[in-house]
Amino acid sequence: MIEAEVKLAKFFDTLMEFVENSSQNPQDSVLLAGAMMGVAKVVYQKHLNPEEAKNLLDHNGYDLLNLIKPTLH
Repeated sequence: MIEAEVKLAKFFDTLMEFVENSSQNPQDSVLLAGAMMGVAKVVYQKHLNPEEAKNLLDHNGYDLLNLIKPTLH
């Protein structure tokens, strides 16, 4: 499991660097994040069975809501 955690951290860092280098303003960053979420959905559906994909999407959606909930007014 440690290897997966290390890979995940590296992928995260790489994506964050991509966002920082390619976004010219906050709107670009938000749009890019939305595109990443769309790519995640496609990849999950392509490589997992439907139940696993749904569970991951639901779990990640709840994580995202919990992350941004404090900023919503």
